[in-house]
Amino acid sequence: MYNPMTPEPTPVSAWVSAARRLRTEGDQHGLMLHIEDPNGFLPGEDEVVCLVDAFLREHDKCSVSTVANTIFPAALDRGDGIIALTERYMQVYERRMHRQGEWGRYFQRMVAWPKGSGKDAGTVNQLSENIATLRAMRSGEAKFFGNVTEIALFDPARDLRKKMNRQCLSFIELKPERDGDVWRLNMMAVYRNHYYIQRTLGNLIGLGRLLQFIADQAGFDLGTLTIQSTHACLDPDLQRGEVSELLTACEDPTVHNSGLSRGVSPKLIVAK
Repeated sequence: MYNPMTPEPTPVSAWVSAARRLRTEGDQHGLMLHIEDPNGFLPGEDEVVCLVDAFLREHDKCSVSTVANTIFPAALDRGDGIIALTERYMQVYERRMHRQGEWGRYFQRMVAWPKGSGKDAGTVNQLSENIATLRAMRSGEAKFFGNVTEIALFDPARDLRKKMNRQCLSFIELKPERDGDVWRLNMMAVYRNHYYIQRTLGNLIGLGRLLQFIADQAGFDLGTLTIQSTHACLDPDLQRGEVSELLTACEDPTVHNSGLSRGVSPKLIVAK
């Protein structure tokens, strides 16, 4: 299951390389991406995001920004910390997103993991707990540990019996490191399954934003992002010929810029 791709500088370049491999070689197990700048965009990569976004909208699928926002709701972040962000998000979640029988959203599980039952029922804000731990290490108030900050997304009680309509992102590890006076925060995320057209690009963008937010809140520099998809494929519910045309366009987006024809703003999609 060790199946690494060559490290790439940005989420978009990593996605293009891996999607091209899936087109050529078919489904992969243990596919691993390593991204040096999880919040970066090279020249022309906003065009790639727009191409994918337009393709998804034309096929009545969730947009790139919608997928990214399930991991980190960038529009709700006003720079006032995780507690305030959580309060705003949960108000929106309960009013607009919460549906009986659905598994929820990734960010909701990060900030409101259920604990206890009955009179003792409550929630754990995994992000605020991890940020507090990282801050204490960064300030010297607590001993440095490189292996104690993690975020659970898979819940056996809610997910194990389901075969469909469940989470794909199972676990996130936050890995702080010290290099002299430089403190960096890295992330590794494990997915049980990845549909590369509908989900993966948005997932990578969302994870990069989440890592940047946690690093900023804890006083760390942005590190690297590693993703392992224990199963990865090109979406079986999309026409293979259309997917192949999309990927060809993404390899040279300056020539194939039809993704902008529907009025999709690159800045709107890739805004940090």
